[in-house]
Amino acid sequence: MCHFKTMDEEYRKDLQLWFGLTHASFCVMPRVFMEAMPPEWQEKMAQLLFEYSDTIKTDVCGVHSCFVTAKDGNNRFMRMPEDILNYRHPRREFIESFLKK
Repeated sequence: MCHFKTMDEEYRKDLQLWFGLTHASFCVMPRVFMEAMPPEWQEKMAQLLFEYSDTIKTDVCGVHSCFVTAKDGNNRFMRMPEDILNYRHPRREFIESFLKK
């Protein structure tokens, strides 16, 4: 049995590499897409989010909450698509249109 890990496997374990060369300070993921993921993925994600909440004092700088705005391909503000906001009644065809095949 070979225990050699490929570069890709190691790359996927590095959070800084996930962010890449962006100057992003936050990771934002639409709930509607997260809840469309397989149950096993949702369970792992929930465990990680609870671990994060149990470890980090998120109000440490006096920040109570944040909000997300949407921009189009020309970097202009736009309305957030209703299908992204409507996690309670997701349209399957909308979600499937975003899945990588």
